[in-house]
Amino acid sequence: MRHHKARRTALLALATVFLAVAWVWDGFIAVGRLFASLIPWTRFKQAFVDLVDWLPTPIVLLIFLVPLAIVEPLLAVATVAIAKGYVVAGVIAWIFLKVFGLGLIAVVFDLTKHKILKVRWFAWCYEKVSAFNHYAHRMVAPYTHAAAALVRLWRGRAAEAARRLPGAAQLAARFAARKRAAQGRTSATFRG
Repeated sequence: MRHHKARRTALLALATVFLAVAWVWDGFIAVGRLFASLIPWTRFKQAFVDLVDWLPTPIVLLIFLVPLAIVEPLLAVATVAIAKGYVVAGVIAWIFLKVFGLGLIAVVFDLTKHKILKVRWFAWCYEKVSAFNHYAHRMVAPYTHAAAALVRLWRGRAAEAARRLPGAAQLAARFAARKRAAQGRTSATFRG
């Protein structure tokens, strides 16, 4: 019984960490697409996809690993800087490089996914990661629903407490009137 409970707790913790990393990964892809909107992304993406389609699959796998080849040696330099006493600069560089590397890998994966998923072992690994992602969502779902319900309860209680405060409605109305006036709209008069 205790073994089962400890195993379930460990799996829940692993699922939560996995979902957090997946959330960060999706965020990096979104940020990469946002930065890409600053450049002629459609033309660049199409040219890159055409290049990926033209290249053999092992070369595309190497392109996918290029961000690691760039970032990992620089992480070693940042670690050496920390060891030499440049702790703050080294930690900042290390964190920046990790974030940049993960973001770059996410964007490159987004661009090369259609080609590298043709490699059997990579597709198998991707399938296993996707399956664990779905499993983690199912495992964590009751807790996220409970947390959302608790937040809704707390918001309701806070709103109720704010309504009971004397003068809170008048302050809110004055604040809303000032906001409307600042935006150039005519403010409605409050009758309290």
